[in-house]
Amino acid sequence: MDNEIMQVIMGLRPIDDDFMRLMFSDNKALVEYVLRVILDKQDLTVEKSETQYDLIIFGSKGLTLDVFATDSTGKKYNIEIQRSNSGAIPQRARYHSAALDVAALSKGMKISKLPDSYVIFITENDVIQDNCPTYIIERNILGSNKLFNDGSHIIYVNGAYKNTETAIGKLIHDFTCRSADSMLCPPMADVTYKYKNTQKGVELMCKAIEDYGLKQRQEGIQEGIQEGIQKGLRKGLREGRQEGRQEGIVESIKKFIKKGKLSHEEIAENFDVPVEEVRRLAAQA
Repeated sequence: MDNEIMQVIMGLRPIDDDFMRLMFSDNKALVEYVLRVILDKQDLTVEKSETQYDLIIFGSKGLTLDVFATDSTGKKYNIEIQRSNSGAIPQRARYHSAALDVAALSKGMKISKLPDSYVIFITENDVIQDNCPTYIIERNILGSNKLFNDGSHIIYVNGAYKNTETAIGKLIHDFTCRSADSMLCPPMADVTYKYKNTQKGVELMCKAIEDYGLKQRQEGIQEGIQEGIQKGLRKGLREGRQEGRQEGIVESIKKFIKKGKLSHEEIAENFDVPVEEVRRLAAQA
């Protein structure tokens, strides 16, 4: 295998998109482990999980979720890897939370049956900057200590946190590790070893990276086509409006010429056109 490709593979960490997608793909057990640690709920059972899950909301901006899971009680979970701070702004977390709600509430379903949702951003940097391993964001009632209890939960996991004395600290540590030998959580180490230290795993990782690169290229081409179409439409609309405006001016000038109440010079001044144009139209009348 090409040494350059192997260097790329060995340099990847779970917090890198390419590796994260592969680690969690078809691995419900690992998703369950990560959720249990982050939420500190050892009885949490994941019934279903998918990576790169397309959440389509008609008439609105769609989303492709890194990980989308449902537990045994029907609660919904969205795990997102966000290496850049710009990808973890509050508005993005809010939109992900809202999108989960819309997708979970089918037509005819009572709003009271809306399941709890958890949007979890695992960030490379300390976005909130309070040096905490996790930040739990929930709505509360201002002026009191009461929670609003609407079932919406947003959690930021600080990938820059360095204390490994707790379970969450160990998990954060492993998300930034490049080798299985350096990891502290067996489920994370086992999956990393599989994809970096076995021939079959390395082959799968190579194919996944190649497929994703091809997909990104195709999406880029499609975005370019769509952008070109939109520019063409906008140009067409501008030109159409301009042509329509010019036609309207010409028709108005012809009407004034027929009425004969204004001189050619006065018409030209009123419509801000050359007097020669007015005379040309008058000759055609």
